[in-house]
Amino acid sequence: MAAIAGRAYGRHRQSSVPLLGYRWRDFDPYLLVTTLVLMGFGVVAIWSASGQDPIGLTNMGVKQALYGAIGLGFMVAIANFDYRIFASFALVIYAVGLAVLALVLQFGTVIAGAQRWFVVGPLSIQPSEFGKLATLLALAAFVSSRGPAMRELPNFILSILIVAVPMGLVFAEPDLGSALVYGVIWVAIMIVTQTRKLYFGLMLLAAGPAFWIAWNYVFHEYQKDRLLIFLHPERDPYDDGFNIVQASISIGSGGWFGDGLTGGTQSQLNLLRVRETDFIFAHVSGMFGFVGMIALFASLAILIWRTLRVVETAHDRFGQCLALGIAGILFFQSFVNIGMNMGLLPVTGITLPFVSAGSSSLWTFLFAEGILQSILMRQRKLAFQPR
Repeated sequence: MAAIAGRAYGRHRQSSVPLLGYRWRDFDPYLLVTTLVLMGFGVVAIWSASGQDPIGLTNMGVKQALYGAIGLGFMVAIANFDYRIFASFALVIYAVGLAVLALVLQFGTVIAGAQRWFVVGPLSIQPSEFGKLATLLALAAFVSSRGPAMRELPNFILSILIVAVPMGLVFAEPDLGSALVYGVIWVAIMIVTQTRKLYFGLMLLAAGPAFWIAWNYVFHEYQKDRLLIFLHPERDPYDDGFNIVQASISIGSGGWFGDGLTGGTQSQLNLLRVRETDFIFAHVSGMFGFVGMIALFASLAILIWRTLRVVETAHDRFGQCLALGIAGILFFQSFVNIGMNMGLLPVTGITLPFVSAGSSSLWTFLFAEGILQSILMRQRKLAFQPR
């Protein structure tokens, strides 16, 4: 037995390098190239939006490029790991995520009235971004481990609680936009489970009263204003409606090809605010016009399509749940960010994936892409080859 085990171990060692290369054959280059295109959009747009400062470490565009390079390294490292390992540690990752979300409420840095960040040297870390992945891992592990038992009411309630706890902590920062993303994670995963449709029906019936309670007793006044002002931004064009009006002007004045790297008039006159993050789509539209908008739309559509392809490719429920959750986040954040830039949706402060400035959002999406690549690279059955 020892001799047989020794020979098997030897064959495993000799085939380890070929097997590694075999896995990388299933790496999705289209997903990576699309990501690089979006990151390129972001770096150029951030450099332009921040005033076209000289190239250097203090330049926001350069910083974003460095964050991207670091994040790509993380993505490759995560792709090398078997994603199924995360199922074993999902509870630990989730607990750490909750602890950090609680700590930021006590010790985080307050910026613009919100306590969402830990400032570490030149970095501003936003735990709610990483919390999305922690929650996704926990919910995917829970749902995949229950299987048909998700038809039972206690498991359905537990799935809600897994998302509701971090969602509540993020809302308390306050950050309504990010809190909504946590809800999207739950919806994206639960719609493909074997949960009884009756439970969803009861939730829909409760949605109306729950929204009434939230509107009257939970939402802050500024959040109510944001949810209403987008309908008629001209009523308050110098305060709550200002960014919406300026973003619409920037998008509309871009023409076919935009005004170049300096951006549109609203950006040049510093009328379009937070154009490096929340309103970066409007700034890109002023730079590259209608053609640039279509290119950005196409890149995001390809990214979501390649992510949904991972759902079809995955052979296990855990991998499918992870890919569905990531696709849901990508679609929701893209849809809401572009919608609020165009004045079609309320302003919620949600970033545009891979484009908006910030290390936390960018790294979270690159971590997520590493998981997607890991799922793709581990769907073939690998056979050990004899000597």
